[in-house]
Amino acid sequence: MALADLASPVPQAYRRTNCKSPDFQSFPSPTDPSMCLDSQFQSCLQPSRKASGFVLPLTQQLLFLRTEPYTCGACGIQFQFYNNLLEHMQSHAADNENNIASNQSRSPPAVVEEKWKPQAQRNSANNTTSSGLTPNSMIPEKERQNIAERLLRVMCADLGALSVVSGKEFLKLAQTLVDSGARYGAFSVTEILGNFNTLALKHLPRMYNQVKVKVTCALGSNACLGIGVTCHSQSVGPDSCYILTAYQAEGNHIKSYVLGVKGADIRDSGDLVHHWVQNVLSEFVMSEIRTVYVTDCRVSASAFSKAGMCLRCSACALNSVVQSVLSKRTLQARSMHEVIELLNVCEDLAGSTGLAKETFGSLEETSPPPCWNSVTDSLLLVHERYEQICEFYSRAKKMNLIQSLNKHLLSNLAAILTPVKQAVIELSNESQPTLQLVLPTYVRLEKLFTAKANDAGTVSKLCHLFLEALKENFKVHPAHKVAMILDPQQKLRPVPPYQHEEIIGKVCELINEVKESWTEEADFEPAAKKPRSAPGENPAAQEDDRLGKNEVYDYLQEPLFQATPDLFQYWSCVTQKHTKLAKLAFWLLAVPAVGARSGCVNMCEQALLIKRRRLLSPEDMNKLMFLKSNML
Repeated sequence: MALADLASPVPQAYRRTNCKSPDFQSFPSPTDPSMCLDSQFQSCLQPSRKASGFVLPLTQQLLFLRTEPYTCGACGIQFQFYNNLLEHMQSHAADNENNIASNQSRSPPAVVEEKWKPQAQRNSANNTTSSGLTPNSMIPEKERQNIAERLLRVMCADLGALSVVSGKEFLKLAQTLVDSGARYGAFSVTEILGNFNTLALKHLPRMYNQVKVKVTCALGSNACLGIGVTCHSQSVGPDSCYILTAYQAEGNHIKSYVLGVKGADIRDSGDLVHHWVQNVLSEFVMSEIRTVYVTDCRVSASAFSKAGMCLRCSACALNSVVQSVLSKRTLQARSMHEVIELLNVCEDLAGSTGLAKETFGSLEETSPPPCWNSVTDSLLLVHERYEQICEFYSRAKKMNLIQSLNKHLLSNLAAILTPVKQAVIELSNESQPTLQLVLPTYVRLEKLFTAKANDAGTVSKLCHLFLEALKENFKVHPAHKVAMILDPQQKLRPVPPYQHEEIIGKVCELINEVKESWTEEADFEPAAKKPRSAPGENPAAQEDDRLGKNEVYDYLQEPLFQATPDLFQYWSCVTQKHTKLAKLAFWLLAVPAVGARSGCVNMCEQALLIKRRRLLSPEDMNKLMFLKSNML
């Protein structure tokens, strides 16, 4: 890092009076030539490790700063890059100014009236104030910021408001409200505030940084071992985009933060997507934090495996299982023409205008995730509403479709596909941990297909294909096995006994990999990476490994829960008894099994609409999506 980089001015000087850290008090003026050498400024940008007993020369200090993370003196969050720290400090300043503005807005009306009296006298003839001020100076900057914040909240509530807030009718409404409720004389909204879109987007960076610092502090103060990160694409017509979301346990709940939205390109490789993900994460968390990635089939897992554990979205995996078996190419190659005919008839029956939803309703109260393809929904709908469909077509005197339906094959296929779709819905639960359900789901479906494979005819052939597709597409990661043990209602019950020792070994192995994080103190210094000792070299490490394994066995010997427990509540109660397993549970159980959320479709539709109409630049669109997800 060059000396000029450190000497660059801080964007805004400010004082934080309610700061807990004595190092974070004030910043010098940006025009101060000694700014880069000011002791207060250096204390705010100090690295985690401080030299003790002597003062280093400036050149050595610069080298020292380059190799150490930058620490915010206000909240203690660490950053790898200097620019990220400056943005973080700007956000603190914006947050502090916003608090001051909100406190001023709560002042008694008499004080505000006194402040405005010299400026509020308006000459209606020439649209000028008696004091000679221009119309644009009638509203202080703080009031403009408050109005801009309200506009951004309107935009985040419905991004269609991007075109509404600058329309004539919205301006007429705003003008009426100002004229009716103004205490200090009516004024023209257009003259004073100008274009509402321009006003809101002018203050978009300030609001973005203000919310960003809260998300950064939330992720940086994570007391668990790590976080979960999903990078999932969502298609809307011919276009698609990636949504990057971070997950962590906060108290007894899972909290998610949408960190970025990026338009997908067919030319994007796994390395390019991984590079974008790492760039975004570097603005919020340190590289040392342990991360479990959940990606879809469009993202290469090999690139993410270098930065942490990478799992595939379970809904995408089960969707691939069904698609690979029921694709027309596979069915034609296996000479299963009756299955092809059944699927076509079901699509015709359920695809009539207004038939599927308005006439017969939906199949379930909870919808599957967006990444579940509806290739089998028509078949399941026809099986579920068979009697109503027959009555409907009988009244319409169109029984030829019903007569061509193979009812026996329909029932057998529905018996296979219904458990698959139900498993997808269970794995996509957004309010409860789901990672512990992946391995039991695999075992349950494997047993189902194996049992049905003993039947005769077409169903037996299909179940053999489903078994092959399940093993090929639905991969079980060691993290799934460890998460299953952390459920006190399951532990090792879903798997056969010959797999128990292997899974227990995975738990102990993961404990050994992350146990260094447990010994860190509550400061913000990064943990030094220590080489692992060879077997027999470190008796203390061997004793620690033995204690960890004993803790796992003690936990497994406890009786199973009969009722479904609140997992985070359970591990909060047994933290003192099972310390290592509790820390592991608060990390892994916050990782979702499915990467796509219910709001992904709506978010991508709005993002792609903005992109097609060129309403915002990609950078502003990403900031607005960030506010929509994390501010409201």
